[in-house]
Amino acid sequence: MVRLFHVEPGSDHAVELDAAELRSTLSGDGWVWVDVVGADEAEVEEICRSFNFDMLSVEDVVSATKYPKVDYFGDHTFVVLHGIAPDSTRFRTVEYDVFVGPNYLVMFLQEELPGFEWIRQTLTHPGHLAWIGPDRLFALLAEAGASRFNVLADAVAERVEELDHRALVGDPGVIAEIQALRRDVLVLRQLLAPQRTTIRRLARDEFPAIGDRAQMRLTSVQDQYDRATESLATSGDLLGAVLETYRATVAERANEVMKVLTVFAAIVLPLSLITGLYGMNFARIPELDWRWGYFGVLGVMATVAISLWVHFAKRGFIGGPKLGRIPKALGLGIAGLVHLTTQPVGAVGRMLKGQHRSESD
Repeated sequence: MVRLFHVEPGSDHAVELDAAELRSTLSGDGWVWVDVVGADEAEVEEICRSFNFDMLSVEDVVSATKYPKVDYFGDHTFVVLHGIAPDSTRFRTVEYDVFVGPNYLVMFLQEELPGFEWIRQTLTHPGHLAWIGPDRLFALLAEAGASRFNVLADAVAERVEELDHRALVGDPGVIAEIQALRRDVLVLRQLLAPQRTTIRRLARDEFPAIGDRAQMRLTSVQDQYDRATESLATSGDLLGAVLETYRATVAERANEVMKVLTVFAAIVLPLSLITGLYGMNFARIPELDWRWGYFGVLGVMATVAISLWVHFAKRGFIGGPKLGRIPKALGLGIAGLVHLTTQPVGAVGRMLKGQHRSESD
């Protein structure tokens, strides 16, 4: 899907036009935002030819780029970034490629990202574009993406704290969740490192298509990525500590089990030795004449065995993980937290709040 937004000189909002009007709109005044979601290779090449983009950039758009990057082509800047996909089954990211020029912003998305849809809706309302241009709109999009990572990093920190409490009580479901979370945190940190470097270059280096005000906002975006990276690094270290806490709890419980069983065995062993040595072969044993004595003894043995089993099970000495105690999202890692990132935060949230106030007035 291709969406075309046009901002006339002095206008305070964007107007959505038909995508077929792209060439005629480019020849006029103002600036445009071309928003492309899920386009095929032919559509991408056609749009890029309208702007005379370099074929190397077109190849990066068509083929997935594993890591973020920024390239400078004289009259425009090409940026590759990644956002968090709205996927509740597993953690993954979505690449989005952005061309920033003096009078245009062209963005290619493999699939929709929640924060960008809010920006589209907001910028078409009067009063939100009096201060913005293509470069500052790109900075706003970058900030919306960075906010998602910060929310996710905070959610991971809360999940680590929850796992720590569960590790103290020896919850067997902790191990699988720790391993899944550690894997996803590592993948996320590997992505954030080049993404943070890319934003740092855009905020500090000179790019003709990116002005000073946009760089100021990109500096704030860099701070958000720094915070998310540090938070995830701390969470990764704490996950190792949580795992050690669980192991220590299990070891302590095992020691308690061994202590109780040792005392139990020490009491029963002499009695077993005495009965085994003599074999209970006495001439006068009252129970020998009982008609149901044999079955009575078997019943007593069964009762004692079952009672001991129940007692040890209640104390946690025997039995494995209880399926009811293992969460349904076991092993999903960060995927169970992605839904927290689907609310407008950062600059987008402030813009929406301003919109609601203006509508209420």
